[in-house]
Amino acid sequence: MPFSFKDRPQNISGYGEQPFAFLEPDAHQIVGHIASIDLIENGDGAARVRWQKKQLGNLINHAYVRSDFWRQRIPAGVTPQDALQRLPILSRKDIAMQAQKEGSLFHDKKQGSPATYETTGSTGTPLKVFVCEQNGYYNEVRSLAQYFIDNLPLDENRVEIRPVVRSVDLRRKTDLPTVDPHWAGPLSKIYCNGSNRTLRFNNDVDGLLSELAKDRVGYLVCPSRVIEQLLDRGPDLVEKLGIKVWLHLSDYRSREVIGKLKRIGVPSLSNFSSGETGPIAFECRMNEGYYHVAHSNVIVECDRTLTTEFDGEVVSRLLITHLHSYATPLIRYDIGDFGKLHEGCPCGHNGPTISHIYGRGKHFLRHPDGRFIPFYLSTRLLREAVDFEECRFRQDALDTITVQIGGRETLDRDEEERLKATIIAATDPAFSVVIKPVREIDWSDNPKRLFFSSSVV
Repeated sequence: MPFSFKDRPQNISGYGEQPFAFLEPDAHQIVGHIASIDLIENGDGAARVRWQKKQLGNLINHAYVRSDFWRQRIPAGVTPQDALQRLPILSRKDIAMQAQKEGSLFHDKKQGSPATYETTGSTGTPLKVFVCEQNGYYNEVRSLAQYFIDNLPLDENRVEIRPVVRSVDLRRKTDLPTVDPHWAGPLSKIYCNGSNRTLRFNNDVDGLLSELAKDRVGYLVCPSRVIEQLLDRGPDLVEKLGIKVWLHLSDYRSREVIGKLKRIGVPSLSNFSSGETGPIAFECRMNEGYYHVAHSNVIVECDRTLTTEFDGEVVSRLLITHLHSYATPLIRYDIGDFGKLHEGCPCGHNGPTISHIYGRGKHFLRHPDGRFIPFYLSTRLLREAVDFEECRFRQDALDTITVQIGGRETLDRDEEERLKATIIAATDPAFSVVIKPVREIDWSDNPKRLFFSSSVV
């Protein structure tokens, strides 16, 4: 059913008090943009396609005028109608070269210099892109829009659990939370809105539970590896935390975890996104594993010249065109994920929908005592121990983690010891860590270039 702006608890002082003002200006702007996003993504398909072609034409013209790199890639006479068939696929290497050589292609003296975003580098080398202020604003508004699209109330609390990214934090307990009185930004002026807590978590489950128990959780935003550790303490304990919905992000989410939460009345929703592009698709509330593309932000293609198998299905490489990437254009970007692209969703949604998304690493180690433990190491953290071009982790034996360090023929003893200490701090001393420096990592058996894989069942 279409959502309504009025069917949720409101603040009595939520409307504008100045002449000719219906809402406070910043709240009015966000409400208008949420309505626009809903129209584009869930309204008339032909109108949406026309809008996307116009936006794509704007982006291509912008890139052509401001970039030698893009002038060499854009064929003469290309139109928005045939651009996505005639432009070459954009790789991470291409993006890095353009950004380093030409910098940002978006300049607005009123807004100052564009910001940079650096990916976590799941294949070894972080990618830096330039982003506009408008990109951050869009991401914020699109996130809020999903609460309306999914008919989720705004008066619930929200807790986001993030992993550590610095080596200095590896040995710390769960940090004290950052607490904000509201999480819906200017919309909290109109609607009753819950509090927002942000926690950094480093496998200190007791500390995490202590913090979570201080107030009703509401919306829990975290990777699967966190919720699984909570479930290990028992479903009754998780139920007492007052989790309204689990909003999954980042990693692989198993059906087993979804089932355990359903049995205690906790639904889960996931999304597909990247730091470079922002939101790509949001999971259908009615059909688990189907993701409605965020048409107001991206165009998604399937490149069927490169496929792999996942969950019994043949999946194709996904190419993402970020329609608002004016600082660092991302047109037909090989994001490194695979999936199946459908014209619509079983729920009746009229628009491209992705299923069987493959690429979110199953970051779990089988401990020598038989249990699974989550594995997370960002390359930013690893680079504090040793310099490298790319890296790959494998668990080929129950008690051994093998690490390939690309771009290094040798490591000195201090480097190796620092790296081992970092890995053991993030995993468990029960593992033996084998470091293998190599000039270049052979990814031929892993087209996704997954940062971590395990062959131990």
